[in-house]
Amino acid sequence: MEAIQERTGELWSLLVAHGFADLFADSDTARVECPACNAPRALKLSLATGQARCSSCGIAAPIRTYLSELEDAEIMQEADVFSEAEIIPLHADRSPVPALQPQSRPAPVETEPVWRAELLEDEPVAADEKAQAPVRSRAAGRGVFETLIICLLSLVFLIAGLAAAGLSAFANFQAFSASVADPVQGRVWGWAGVIATVCSFGGFTFFWWHVSGGRHKEGARALVFALAGAATSVLGTALFMQSNADARLQAEASAAAARPLIEAQIADYARQLDGIPPETRSVEGLEAYLRGVEAAGRTHQKPYRDAQNELGLAKRRAELEAKIETARMSLLGEGGPAVLNAEGPTKGLPTWFFAIMLEVFSSQGTSIALVALLVLASGRGRAARLA
Repeated sequence: MEAIQERTGELWSLLVAHGFADLFADSDTARVECPACNAPRALKLSLATGQARCSSCGIAAPIRTYLSELEDAEIMQEADVFSEAEIIPLHADRSPVPALQPQSRPAPVETEPVWRAELLEDEPVAADEKAQAPVRSRAAGRGVFETLIICLLSLVFLIAGLAAAGLSAFANFQAFSASVADPVQGRVWGWAGVIATVCSFGGFTFFWWHVSGGRHKEGARALVFALAGAATSVLGTALFMQSNADARLQAEASAAAARPLIEAQIADYARQLDGIPPETRSVEGLEAYLRGVEAAGRTHQKPYRDAQNELGLAKRRAELEAKIETARMSLLGEGGPAVLNAEGPTKGLPTWFFAIMLEVFSSQGTSIALVALLVLASGRGRAARLA
């Protein structure tokens, strides 16, 4: 558009017809209320450029467009008293026109785009977004804090779940490998038990992941896979614990059967020990005495020979005392002297209960942690793509 330097021509006639002549006075510019943000005296009408620009919300358009919209809305009032409500009833089915956008330079006036009411509503939204920026930053801060808590709890759950999975895998390896006589096949079946543990918490991880994503069919398949691994793991752990309990009971039964024989041996050792004179000196004392006699060169005398005979009795006494102590310890079992101080027999947890709880800690704890981390990672990925 050519610059309007004189108050002549069609544009000035339109301004006069709409009652804007007095607003210009001796100046080439006039200020009126902006129909977009309702800021008083924010919309600047320039005769030099033929443009209308708001200093508050930043919208810009040719003056002809502004006056055309006033005509379409049938607003016959002064420019300083019209309101946004009087601009809204514009026709929505007009032919497409260029949108009003904040511009950094004047737009040409060869075409006359229509001042559309719906575009006037876009700029206040942008202003509202600027006003809400601190609120969004505070929400982002809460999001970071919440993410940190979830990450820490996920790591705790992951460590606990993997520790339980390690115990379960060890139990499965021992139980399945012991079920086969051949050592090579036993190792193969033992590692099959370890795989069952991995399939357990891996399957539950995929189950919760698919369900959270709305993929219910895939979640059902993963659940079947996870339950199969969990059942195998529970069975292996229960077999391992039961085999240990059976071995302990068998050892106790063997000890009970051997008790009469051991008691008879202890009695025989005690009779032999009674045959040794109580005045017999200790082995350490006799050995020290003999070394002294040998150093003095008196090995040919009778006290040296008597000391040698007494040393043999002392060694026999020490041997019998050691055998009696060993026999008594075998009667007490593997616990040794602790059995004498025990208040009574203790009862352990049922094997099936321990196996089920270990499997729950292994599969659910690990899967909860992994799913939480996957959800956080996927959320960040979506946010990055949207950005």
